[in-house]
Amino acid sequence: MTIENLKTNVKWWESKRWIFNIAVGLFGIYGIYDFLSTVDYEWTTEDTIGVIFWGIGANVFYSLGSLMELFDWYYFNNKIKITQGLRYLLLIGGILFSCFWTLWNTVIYFKTNYY
Repeated sequence: MTIENLKTNVKWWESKRWIFNIAVGLFGIYGIYDFLSTVDYEWTTEDTIGVIFWGIGANVFYSLGSLMELFDWYYFNNKIKITQGLRYLLLIGGILFSCFWTLWNTVIYFKTNYY
């Protein structure tokens, strides 16, 4: 793999980031709306800061996809071959995991702080 291939791989991951952000955001919004529509809850500044930090953290973990390709290229001499089709599996699996993790933690957060 050359530096140009690596740049192409990073560009591929970055071009899919908006899909990830929309999916995780929608699951988070659904989790928050589902809870707030059933109870009387006062939204606080801490809740807003938590949502912002959650979004930043989710994007840091999203970056692990391109980082895995870099590690495969640099340390393993492309033996894992992430670029050969495993990339889509990592993308879809990561999006699904992040969406359901976001929904699960939204439920846990509101149940422990409200009930």
